[in-house]
Amino acid sequence: MKFPQSISVISDEVAQELSVITAFLREFKITGLELRSLNGRAFKDLMPADVASIATTAQAEGWRVVGCATPVFKCDLEDATAIAAHREIFKRSLEIAHTLNCNVLRVFTFLRTPNPTAPDKQRRVSEHLKGLLDLASGTGIRLGVENEHSCLAATAAETAAILAPLPTDRIGAIWDPCNVLYVPGAAAPSPADLRLLASRLLHLHVKDARRLAAPKPTELIAAGTPVGLGQVDWRAHLETLRAIGYDGYLSLETHWRLDKIDDALLHLPAGHAFSHGGETASRTCLHNLQSLFVTA
Repeated sequence: MKFPQSISVISDEVAQELSVITAFLREFKITGLELRSLNGRAFKDLMPADVASIATTAQAEGWRVVGCATPVFKCDLEDATAIAAHREIFKRSLEIAHTLNCNVLRVFTFLRTPNPTAPDKQRRVSEHLKGLLDLASGTGIRLGVENEHSCLAATAAETAAILAPLPTDRIGAIWDPCNVLYVPGAAAPSPADLRLLASRLLHLHVKDARRLAAPKPTELIAAGTPVGLGQVDWRAHLETLRAIGYDGYLSLETHWRLDKIDDALLHLPAGHAFSHGGETASRTCLHNLQSLFVTA
């Protein structure tokens, strides 16, 4: 792994305007972009013109879209109507990925409920993911399952259990160690998580946070910080990634701003309000990440 060759950036962590994102990538010599919201529209609401402009710009600039950050299955496991709607979003996402020559679609594992590790729940999640694999059959597109504090796969063990029955060549983990900090009662993220998921690591998200000493009942239990200044030991994580031979992307998902982001936007990031202040914050985080690459 090297900086910036191994780095990508999530689009709306910089801006909603493609011209600003393009200039940012050029500044840091980054050749990978992960697409989430753009032009004020969430991923599921992107217009054909949005997608076409990205495809044209990527070709002209010499970078590629390394992931499409869909919201698929960030819904209730018991809500058949929502699941059907998310399958339709996934079908459209396959078309977007094809247009962008992108081979990774990010998905989730349904909203977290009591007893998240119940074997029957994990089996049902795996079966729904298998259904998405059936839809993607023959496309060459792989699924990346992101761990998320609000979903049934939040920790490395939960993610590994859900992925276990699914084919290793078609579905893997989009691992975000920082998200573990938002899981009540979970141990802090550790490089051991990387070793547990080593055979399934498809992509990583990079951000940082610190747990709050006494969060309010309505608050998340952690708050974002610049990369390297929180409770994810990114130096140790980079060392471990090198040791296990990881050769995928590390995608900057800043999630920290000088002006605090509303917790609801952190759950479903999208639009101008989420991207406000993102360019400045992401520039700080990339400089920090570059320094960590040098010293790790």
